[in-house]
Amino acid sequence: MKQRLQIIARIVLCMLLISAMLVGCSPKNSADSNGDSVGTDTSDNGTDETADTDTEGELEPVTLHFIFFGDKKAETDNVWAKIAEYTKDTLNATFDVQFIAGSDYQQKILLKAATGDTWDLNFDGDWLSYYQMIGKDAYMNLDELLPTYAPDLYAKYQESGAIEAAKNKGHIVAVPWTMVMNNRPLFQWRADLAQAAGITVDKDAFETVEDIDALLHQLKEKYPDKKMVENAGLDMFKAKYSYADIGHSMVIDLKDPECKVIPMEQTAAYLERAQWAEKWQADDLMWKDVLTDKLDHNELINQGLLITKFGTHEFANQNRAWVEEGASWDYAYVYEDGLYGNRTPLANVVAISATSENPERTLMFLNMLETDQTLYDLVHYGIEGVTYEKNGEEAVFPEGMNASNSNYMEWGGRWALWKPQFMRPDASYSEGFWTREAEAAKANPNNVVSPLEGFSLDTTAINTEIARRDQIYTDADKLLDVGLAGDAAAAVQKLIDDQKAAGVDAIVAEAQRQIDEFLASKAK
Repeated sequence: MKQRLQIIARIVLCMLLISAMLVGCSPKNSADSNGDSVGTDTSDNGTDETADTDTEGELEPVTLHFIFFGDKKAETDNVWAKIAEYTKDTLNATFDVQFIAGSDYQQKILLKAATGDTWDLNFDGDWLSYYQMIGKDAYMNLDELLPTYAPDLYAKYQESGAIEAAKNKGHIVAVPWTMVMNNRPLFQWRADLAQAAGITVDKDAFETVEDIDALLHQLKEKYPDKKMVENAGLDMFKAKYSYADIGHSMVIDLKDPECKVIPMEQTAAYLERAQWAEKWQADDLMWKDVLTDKLDHNELINQGLLITKFGTHEFANQNRAWVEEGASWDYAYVYEDGLYGNRTPLANVVAISATSENPERTLMFLNMLETDQTLYDLVHYGIEGVTYEKNGEEAVFPEGMNASNSNYMEWGGRWALWKPQFMRPDASYSEGFWTREAEAAKANPNNVVSPLEGFSLDTTAINTEIARRDQIYTDADKLLDVGLAGDAAAAVQKLIDDQKAAGVDAIVAEAQRQIDEFLASKAK
């Protein structure tokens, strides 16, 4: 690899000299819509020693094979032909873009890896086939390639801490989305109704579940016919105690460097949540048939029938089409001094196949996408006037189109390529929304990257115990969450005892073994 990079470096040096003589000649070496320079000089993005250069230093043409998620839309090939045209001076590549239906994706991408198929890049995620693919070493080691051919993207990962999440066996194997988000829970209420009732909320002093309880009682007194709260907000108590989920209703304490595994039902947070739920049922702040009424709770909120909720920064700040004219919501964080894990970078990734013939050129493309608004618009929205229209800065569907019949926009797998600095506003998210979302995540120093970022529990050896645990927990928790389990302390103790009898200790031991190995591998 080092010899390969030395060859590459010589080529890049030659191209730098040529670029110095020809500066200003390229038609695409111009400012993008944000006023930043969109460089086309391949010295910024690296080059490809497998594609020989001609006497003028141009890259040999290649075809890049990409695989995304879902159905292929009608204008896909035409859009990517435009992308090839726009990037010709920098990449000199055409694009073969294919899609695999969502229901078949996991099976088919694993089959392609097993049969040794050749392609360059594909979409994946921790909810899809990512862990199985890295378990088969199906993704390329990018330790040297990523910083060389995608330096801007690499710098972004270093800044956000996502680089550690992208590793397997100590090596970078994924190119995650660059969205920085944190779903730290907050409490929301109908601000217009509170104001009309003369209820003043001091948001600077609103910090605990006791503050929530006091507000709920004030609102209930003024609006006895409204529904107050739908559950007791377990995530709020996880924030209070700095717990992070690892799956199957187990947590770690983010303050614990050893990451000891704790069944959720054995925590103080779980008991406290159950006791508040019991209280709110007794105080008539939750409705008795909350589990059986078959009501759409989002619709209750939209219609003004449910007037508080637990939420996140994203959903507290997005645009909502309220049914009631003049409706408005406000929010406050609680337990901000507790540690809370950022949303995982592995939720949406692209990865380079271990069989890729053009990893360098693929990474150059990804680096351009990080820095070029015009390329971003082409990739995500397509061809203006054909696949989308502009309403000011907003990207909208052409007349007669929507998400269900779009000829390009909202294609599956684009999530891994979202860039908050370039995302255009739409009906739900205003201009600059995702940049503000990242700023909000960074604003609290207690929003942290989990020490288990990139860890996934392999349940192969404990499948039977896991199945029992999940069923027992789900049956008990749905009642405890809304205060319908009777005496909360007794119900929680029964859940603890039932889980012990069902083999939770074996699950914890296996999970801890895997976590210890994971942490040891990161320390090497």
